[in-house]
Amino acid sequence: MKQRLFFVAAALYLAFTFFACAKHTNYDAQGGGLPSNYIAVNDSSFSPVTLTVVSGSSITFVNNTTTAKSIITTDSVTIKATTIAPNSSFVFKKDTTGTFYYHLTNKPAAGGMFTLTP
Repeated sequence: MKQRLFFVAAALYLAFTFFACAKHTNYDAQGGGLPSNYIAVNDSSFSPVTLTVVSGSSITFVNNTTTAKSIITTDSVTIKATTIAPNSSFVFKKDTTGTFYYHLTNKPAAGGMFTLTP
């Protein structure tokens, strides 16, 4: 009886662990009710191109393409060259203020900006 109870408990633990770590892909690219601001990374553009949020808010860059995309801010410090896998995302959060310009590393003309306000 103890052995059976142990196996049931172990199976439940593994099931909860698997589902807690599962990748969620059903996000709303416009932000929905989530506590983040989304920027869609397309083949040669970003949407929205400009974004203003309160300092400390998170910005999620979502790669909606079938190829990896690498983004970087023009200062190369705020966001260092970061590669986002296809259908994945990168979350940026910083407690500072200012306007930051970013672009695709292989297409500097494809860029945008976000402003962090006090």
